[in-house]
Amino acid sequence: MAQLLPFVPVPALFGFVLLSLIPLALPRAAVIALGVGCAVLPAVLFVPVALGCLDGACVTGAAVPILSIDTGVFVAQIAMSMDPLSMVTGGTVALVGALVLIYSGAYMATEPLADLKRFFAVMNLFLAGMLAVALAADVILLFLGWETIGLCSFMLIAFYDRLPKAVAAGRKALITTRVADSFLLAGLMMLFLSAGTTRLDGMLAAVPAIGPWKLAPIAFLIAIGALGKSAQFPFHTWLPSAMAGPTPVSALLHSATMVAAGVILLARLAPLFAAAPEVSAMVAMLGIITAAFAALLAVIQTDVKKLLAFSTMSQIGFMVLALGLGAPAVALSHFAIHAAFKSLLFLSAGVMSHASGGSTAIEALRGARYRQPWAFWAFAVGAASLAGLPVITAGWYSKEAVLAAVWSSGPWGAPLWLLAATAAVLTGAYAFRVVFVAGSQSADLAAPPWGGAAVLVPLAVLTLVAVVGGLSVGALIHFTGGAPVHTPLVPTLLGAAAPILGVILARWLVKHPRELEQISARLRHVRAFRFDVLYYYYFVRRFRKAAAVLGNAEGTEAFEHATELRRQGIVVPGLPAEDLLAHARDAAPADFIARATDGQTPVVKLVSGDPVGRVLINLARLFVTQIVARFNPDRIDRSWMGFAGGFGLAWAQARKIQTGRVRDHSLWIALGCAALLLYAWGTSWR
Repeated sequence: MAQLLPFVPVPALFGFVLLSLIPLALPRAAVIALGVGCAVLPAVLFVPVALGCLDGACVTGAAVPILSIDTGVFVAQIAMSMDPLSMVTGGTVALVGALVLIYSGAYMATEPLADLKRFFAVMNLFLAGMLAVALAADVILLFLGWETIGLCSFMLIAFYDRLPKAVAAGRKALITTRVADSFLLAGLMMLFLSAGTTRLDGMLAAVPAIGPWKLAPIAFLIAIGALGKSAQFPFHTWLPSAMAGPTPVSALLHSATMVAAGVILLARLAPLFAAAPEVSAMVAMLGIITAAFAALLAVIQTDVKKLLAFSTMSQIGFMVLALGLGAPAVALSHFAIHAAFKSLLFLSAGVMSHASGGSTAIEALRGARYRQPWAFWAFAVGAASLAGLPVITAGWYSKEAVLAAVWSSGPWGAPLWLLAATAAVLTGAYAFRVVFVAGSQSADLAAPPWGGAAVLVPLAVLTLVAVVGGLSVGALIHFTGGAPVHTPLVPTLLGAAAPILGVILARWLVKHPRELEQISARLRHVRAFRFDVLYYYYFVRRFRKAAAVLGNAEGTEAFEHATELRRQGIVVPGLPAEDLLAHARDAAPADFIARATDGQTPVVKLVSGDPVGRVLINLARLFVTQIVARFNPDRIDRSWMGFAGGFGLAWAQARKIQTGRVRDHSLWIALGCAALLLYAWGTSWR
């Protein structure tokens, strides 16, 4: 069944092509059926592949080749991995993606038809890109999928493009992750140059032969790229803003897909980081900082979606911590369990929010237990698994495995374990704070009927996994090449008590809202908790000041004003628009000098007070009017300006072929990629 592996992402990619690039007039039901069906088929195709893997066809380093490109110097082979890591990550992505898209069929059903097509098209492309990241056996396919999910995340977060807040959030996510992606590309290029192959197994095999002075920068650059995609400190600021997208987008991006892509990459390249212990230590420290920092921020949130966003950052921090300590199998087990209960939390929160008038404020969910009882209890189960209530939830088994790996990691294990346990207490506090508020009585108990099988089936499946999925944690760790770690009795009992303490703290915070407000006010005044403000103050504002000084903003003000007048079609009487611009351009430095000297230059002050000075001024004026004026305007200068203006006119005509529609750009990109692949295939003949 290994031959089916390359076809797993194809249905999702096909759904994107049908819904976005082919101008078909489809009814609403057909759009939903096509969008949901193309997202479910990858999970269906993955089942026989996973069964074949369990029968022994799945070994570390096994790959299914797709395409080989012989450049004459080396052979670039595009392939997919048939190993335990790919099976766990790919299966998780396919299952969660299918359930979220089924839920989306009901959640997005009332959107305008054009927006509905756009939503399902981009969601299917995102799913295809994420499957490519999870299953890639080479850096070419990995990076193509990596960039695809980055672009799709921008379009999904900014889905409500008429809201400036949503567009700004999408732009913020795109720019932040692109900065990190540039580091990743540099690291992968250096690793390729050192290994001489694009296959990941070949790169890892070449790691022992790479010198430490070259290996450390490679590991550092790749780690920065992974941490940026996973919203770890200091790249964490884009994730809370990403809540501007629809609830299914948040459920998909924040569970098993985009933010988990960095975890998948770090686990895939675990031997590389094992050979660079200083980089691994940095990764572990950033992971525990993010886990504790984000958990504390989640406690003071007033919006349930932002609370879950900070929760995602914190849980990814636990995974990154385990990866930095050399326990990738433990991180992958928590990745799979986290994908289930975090998707459950987002989807059930969407149902409760829908029944509360569309508001995502935590206080607006008050009484959800009576309005939407099945959604409330699904959220409660997800919160219990997130908090890691002992024995009865899947989250406890995976988080306990992380805490055990931290405890046994060496001399720094005890302090790191203490920080992780503190983050676990805060996790229980913010998770059950929402449960207690939503479970309290409210005067408004009326709820419109909403949901149906498209909502109940995903919630039921995810609820089941969030409860009984913990039984598979040990098997997942063993399957991905790890070994369970047994900790002493005292740390185990303390780890089990941490979520219970968190529940008690949550109850206290709900009963004493004023104390919570005071804590929130104090934390918001701490400089470390205003990272966005600090970033703007120390970087953006300083850059704008430097640009204003270096660009002579004072001197160019008149020119910019004239340009704005021409853009608005305003012409000053007696002065054509072009002459107005030329006058403004020439007068700008003079205006700056005049303001600096109170309207009069020092030379004029010196010579204008005596007869000789007046004679000199008259001679200068005569020289200007009789000689200089004959060369004004400068014909040569104007000819060059006209030549440059011709390029502007040509560009204005060329711009008309750009429609600005994503489907047209995507079509030309797809055709270009197909042409390049055909060219590479033809040149590889021998």
